[in-house]
Amino acid sequence: MKFERRKFEELTAEELYEILKSRNEIFVIEQECIFQDCDDCDFGYHVFCRDEAGRVAAYMRIYEIEQEPDVYLIDGQAIWSGNLTAEQIRTGTKMADYQDPDRGTMPKENARMVQMGRVLTLEHGKGLGGELLKEGIRTAWDQMGADMIFIEAEDYVEGYYTKAGFVTTSDVFLKDDIPHVHMELWKS
Repeated sequence: MKFERRKFEELTAEELYEILKSRNEIFVIEQECIFQDCDDCDFGYHVFCRDEAGRVAAYMRIYEIEQEPDVYLIDGQAIWSGNLTAEQIRTGTKMADYQDPDRGTMPKENARMVQMGRVLTLEHGKGLGGELLKEGIRTAWDQMGADMIFIEAEDYVEGYYTKAGFVTTSDVFLKDDIPHVHMELWKS
């Protein structure tokens, strides 16, 4: 299958519909998880491929995490303060102050961070997930100029990301009642 990568504004209405349909199929129906899927983090790149029927068979989104004082790390998501409650701001970590256990404080200048998320494949065991991850990493490095890729992975797929070089940087935590871990990959 051929992967496509598009900025949000380059997606056609039909592509966006198929992306949201596949995300709903996996994250809401299959995982029985009720959450707000459209979360203001879709304005970066979308990497996907379609099956013979035209469905989005593999997908991920990648968006830049800005190192500004008004961007907070909340449950693994980079969220602008205008979208947060006062309690979330009080207990959250400013991205500019993010501490990496292995590298110390994030560089304040010239470090571009992106976050991958909503990673899915409709069919498992065919190698599509590995190809999707490779294409996503290429997109982060080549198209977005990233220095670091941050993800919050469901803990049962931690090995999938580890094979690609990601390092786990947190203990297991629950997000939407699903165990997750924070992971990151630095460009070498």
